[in-house]
Amino acid sequence: MRLNRLTLLGVACVIPFGCGKDATGTVTPPPNATVRYVNALADTGSVDIAMIDQTQWSAYAKPLAFRGASAYQVVDATKPRHIRVFPTSTDAAVTSQIIDDETLTFTPGTRVTLLLTGSARANTAHFVVISDDISPPAAGQISVRLVNAGGAGVDGYLTNAAGDPLPGSPTFANVAPTQTSAYVARPTGGVAARSTDAGSATVTATNAGPNAPTTSLTGDLFPAAGVNSQYSKFSVYYFPRGVAGSPQNALNTPGLVWFVDRNPCDAGITC
Repeated sequence: MRLNRLTLLGVACVIPFGCGKDATGTVTPPPNATVRYVNALADTGSVDIAMIDQTQWSAYAKPLAFRGASAYQVVDATKPRHIRVFPTSTDAAVTSQIIDDETLTFTPGTRVTLLLTGSARANTAHFVVISDDISPPAAGQISVRLVNAGGAGVDGYLTNAAGDPLPGSPTFANVAPTQTSAYVARPTGGVAARSTDAGSATVTATNAGPNAPTTSLTGDLFPAAGVNSQYSKFSVYYFPRGVAGSPQNALNTPGLVWFVDRNPCDAGITC
């Protein structure tokens, strides 16, 4: 028992830099932003992403697949942050091949997505900073927007179900590459996202929105996000097909992926 106590004491005394403690010993976060990563590199395998300037209050993703997202993480926003992207591998000769190396500045109190886009093979990989709005939808509603992670303009449609015909006009019209639409409010309940090339009526991708487990909607302290859960907010990302001959070759059609921007009990709502 004494050995265990000494071990715990030793761990407690090794506090990574970038934070402080108050008189009670509580760790106090620095002014911070909330950050997640989304991987839109269509011509390479999974990647590892790291803020390499400090270990505490930094966002990481290891590994992150094409069309995948990390969780939101709290990061120190008191200074510019140095971020690198590496190929996922256990071979040091592979992981030493840096895909992207850049420094970004974050505004304290904001929530953002870093969209990794461009081409790994052409050495044009880079981050696009996307602001994620967490203001709450009205009671009984959710909010949805479209983010275009492809290389050409797209139209987006919201329908009640995946098999429904397209409405007469797009919900999100001609969203340019790496751009976002405005959020659209709609009542909770079934909803699917569908995409076409801008100006076309031919559907390129369809994906139904995620439901929160029904057992989490009544009486839970922190209800789960879902299209059936009021105050939830989503970004639907449009991704291109994988590049032929690359590790993403099997993904031979575009895809739509729903990501949660706001949980029902985020700032502004008391649960």
